[in-house]
This record gives sequence, structure tokens and C-alpha cells, in this order.
Amino acid sequence: MRQLIEKWKNYAAYQSGLLAVVCGIAAILLVTAQWLTQPVIAQRIAEDQNALLHAVLNGKSYSNSVFSQGETINFEGSSFDLFPVKNDTGSVIAWVIRGEQEGYSGPIRYLVGVDTRGEILGVRIISHSETPGLGDKIERMKSSWILGFNHRSLTNTPLWAVKKDGGDFDQFTGATITPRSVVKGVHKALQALAHQKENGHE
Repeated sequence: MRQLIEKWKNYAAYQSGLLAVVCGIAAILLVTAQWLTQPVIAQRIAEDQNALLHAVLNGKSYSNSVFSQGETINFEGSSFDLFPVKNDTGSVIAWVIRGEQEGYSGPIRYLVGVDTRGEILGVRIISHSETPGLGDKIERMKSSWILGFNHRSLTNTPLWAVKKDGGDFDQFTGATITPRSVVKGVHKALQALAHQKENGHE
């Protein structure tokens, strides 16, 4: 009996040790994979943003490397990246705001182009995980809904909400949460920029 117990203990110790080794190897592989893919993911995001830049600026010409000159600000619990858009003389002619708002299935990352009067030039979605066929209509490739933000501002749009909530923006059939989230995020992005400019940051 004692021999059987000792044999079982040795077997259990062996199994535990083997499990620990396997877990250790898996952790190393996971960290290595993340380390290797992180630059690729960052590069892809940068490429996507640059591809969207022309759209969010509505074709406006610029001379600077927009995404290399930004600053991060916090406004009412949310973080925004502000990027100045400059002409040949170095004057700011517009702003690009990068923000994130929680949607139905996860965070929705977006870009907003705003002119010096505070009027939206364009909005585009960088990434999201919303329901295909419903929430993904926030993508320009899927519908024209996102164009409804063009020419909007804090002054000419008193109620930033979907029509179901009494606002001016359309919602999607069967997917109200997604457009509601985007409207909320874009509105807050405009407020963040206005607040930053009011405090002397041009």
C-alpha cells in the first residue's frame, strides 16, 4: 500500500511538473508572438489611418505629417488624440481627432476631421467589432450613414442623438446601440477640441 501511495505521489509530481513546463513554454510563445506581431499591427493601423486621412479632411490639402504631431488630452473621462493639419506656411487649417467609444460588441475607434470653425469635414471608422450586417453599417463601404456627420458642428446641431432619442441622426433597423455610440463619441470629440481651444491651445 505504501509503495502504491509513493508511486502515486511521484506520478502526481511528474504530472504537475510537466504541466508547469508546458504552461511556461506556452507563455513564452505567447509573449514572443505578441512581440513579433505588435509592430506589424501598429504599422497596419498607421496605414489604415493614412488611407482615411483624405476622407476625413474631405480632400483638403495639407503639408505636414499629420499623425506625427499630435497630443493626447483627457476630457470627461475619455482620451482623445488631437492632430493639427497645417498648410505650406505652417498655419493650422484643420484638426483630426482620434477617439474611441464603446459600442455594442466592443470599442469603436474613429477619426474626425474638423475645420477651424469647428465644423466637421468628415468622420471615418478605423476599427470595430460590431455585428456584421447590422452595426457594421457605420463603415463607409457598407453604407452612407457616416456621411451624415459632414458639416455638423456644436452650434448647428443642438441635440446629438439618433432619431429614436429625439435627435437628427438615423439609426439602423435592429441596431440602435452602434449608431448611438458613434454619435456620442463624435459629439464628445468635438467638445474635447472646443474645450482645448478655449483653454488657449491652438
